[in-house]
Amino acid sequence: MIEQQSRSLLNNHADLAATPRGRHDFGAQGWNVIVFQGLLFWVAAGTVTHGLNVVLPTLSGLYGLDYSTLLALATPASWASIFASPACAWLCEKRGVKFNIIVCLLACGLSFGALGYSTSYLSFVLLFGAVSFFGTGFAYVGGTALIANWFVRKQGLALGWCTIGQTLSSAFYVPTLAALFAWLGVRYGFWGISVIMLVMAVWAWLFIANKPEDIGRAPDNEAPGVNAHPTSMDGNNDYISRIRIRHLLKMRDVWLIGIATGGIYIMLVGVVGQFVPRIMEMGYPQSTAIFYMTVAALIGAPGAYGWGWLNHRLGIKRAILLYTLSWIVAIIVNMFAHHEVMLWVSLVMIGLCMPGATNLSTALIAAKFPRQNYIRAIAIVLPVQSVVRCCAFSILAFGLSWLGGYTGAYQLLVGVGVITLVLLWCTDITPVNV
Repeated sequence: MIEQQSRSLLNNHADLAATPRGRHDFGAQGWNVIVFQGLLFWVAAGTVTHGLNVVLPTLSGLYGLDYSTLLALATPASWASIFASPACAWLCEKRGVKFNIIVCLLACGLSFGALGYSTSYLSFVLLFGAVSFFGTGFAYVGGTALIANWFVRKQGLALGWCTIGQTLSSAFYVPTLAALFAWLGVRYGFWGISVIMLVMAVWAWLFIANKPEDIGRAPDNEAPGVNAHPTSMDGNNDYISRIRIRHLLKMRDVWLIGIATGGIYIMLVGVVGQFVPRIMEMGYPQSTAIFYMTVAALIGAPGAYGWGWLNHRLGIKRAILLYTLSWIVAIIVNMFAHHEVMLWVSLVMIGLCMPGATNLSTALIAAKFPRQNYIRAIAIVLPVQSVVRCCAFSILAFGLSWLGGYTGAYQLLVGVGVITLVLLWCTDITPVNV
C-alpha cells in the first residue's frame, strides 16, 4: 500500500531529539545552505511581490502605461507561479534540486532585467509571468526542497533562520530596487537585481550540494552512520520518490494540507496586501502607514526564528495550530485598534506572524512527505495552495464592498482562520515512507 506509515521511526521529524552536536550546530556546509536559501527568499519575495510597489509606478511613468491596468494585469501574470510547482518539481527529480535552482535563477534574472524594456501591456504580462514562474521555481520549489534534503531533526530551526531573509525582503528590497533605479537608471536598475541572481547561480554551482550524502555527510551535520536518519538517501536511485502522482491525488491529507496552508496565506495576503490602506483608513497619513509596515516587517525577523524554534520544540502540528490561532487573534485585535496602544499591539502580532507562513507550511509538507518524497508532493500541494491563496483579494473585496469596510472584510478573514484551524486539526502528519 502506497501510504505505508512508519509511526515508530518517523512520527514527526520536528519532534525527534536534537543530536549531540547541539541545536544550532549545522556545520559549515549546513550554514552555507541556510544563508543561501535565506538570500533566495529575499530575492524571490522581493522580485515577485514587494518589488511591484516600485516597478509598476516606474514603468507607468517611463512608458506612459496606465498604472491601474498594470496593477490589474499583475494578478493574472502571477498565476504562472501555479504551474511552476509541478514543472520545477519534475526538473528537480530529473536533474536535481541544484540544477533547477541554477536554471530558474538565470531565467528569472534575464526576465527581470528585460522587464525594464516593457513598453507594452503584453510584454509586461509575459515578462512578469516569467519572473513569477522562475522566482517560485528557485526559491519555493527548489529552495525548500534543498532545506528538506539537508535537515530533518533540525529542519524547523533551519527554516526559522532562512525565512528571516523573506522577512527582511519586506523591509529592504523596495529601497534597494529604488536605489538601483536612482543610481543606474531604470533600465540598468532592473539588471542590478539580475546580477544578484547571477551571483546566486554561481554560488549554487560552486558551493551547493543537492543533499548532504553527496559530500559524505548525513542530514543535520551528522557523520554517516551516527544516529542514522531513516530517510537517508544514499545512492542516486534513492533520490527519486517511489510515490506516484495519482496516489498523491487520492490522499486526503494532501488536499487538507494544500487547502489549509492556502487558508493561512489568505489571512497573510489579506492583511499585508492592504496594510497601508487599512492604516490610512484609520486616519494616519501615508508616510506613517508605510513606516508602520516597515516596523512590522522588522519585528518579523525574530518571529521567523521563533516559529522555527516552536516547530522544533512542540512539533509541527502544534506549532502551526498555534500560528493560525495567532493570526486570528492579530486580525481581531486590529479590527478593534481604535487607540494607538491597541494598534501597536496589533502591529507587533502581525509582524511576528508574517514570516511564519512559508516556514511552517514548508515544514508541514516535509513532515508528511520527508526528503525525496517532498519534491513530488509539492507538485500537487503547492498548486492547490496557490489556487486557494488567490481567493484572498476576492474575499477582501467582497468584505470591503458588502460588509461595511475593513471590519467586515476582517471578519471574513477570521472565518477563514477558523476553517483553517479545523482542517489542520484533521490532518494526519504521520510521515509517508515509501
